[in-house]
Amino acid sequence: MLRLAIQPPQQSSPGVPLYPPLAARLSSETCIFSELSQTWAIATLIHYSGEVLYDRLGGKIADSAHPLPGIGGGTSSMSGASAENSERDRAYFYFPDLVIHEPGRYRVRVSLMQMDYSHDGSPEGVVKVLESVDSRSITVEDGAVNRSRLSKRI
Repeated sequence: MLRLAIQPPQQSSPGVPLYPPLAARLSSETCIFSELSQTWAIATLIHYSGEVLYDRLGGKIADSAHPLPGIGGGTSSMSGASAENSERDRAYFYFPDLVIHEPGRYRVRVSLMQMDYSHDGSPEGVVKVLESVDSRSITVEDGAVNRSRLSKRI
């Protein structure tokens, strides 16, 4: 399951990198380390109307999976889950320096992507979107002050 570990600020100024930087985490009940080399995440800007604004988000918009070390038997500290829950954080994705250049209200969508080489019709493989998650709303306006603090939910 893909979740946001760190949300972007609620307010920002045009052309200013979002701080704190967006981070997503990938949790699973099973070990997925063998799949991580073919897994990555993409950040896309979404207008408040729901329109996807391709090529309008600046900065590092794609990241490969960064595996988290396994912790025997329990859950990882990043998940915040109880010991009864067998789902653990397996990897994270980090998006530093994301920039929105135009004033408006937006969200950032993080989509989990994976290569699939099982299709006979395409020996190069095909890209599958496994799931997506949207950030909270971000208002971008001239002179906005970023009052966000880094979340301790990591």
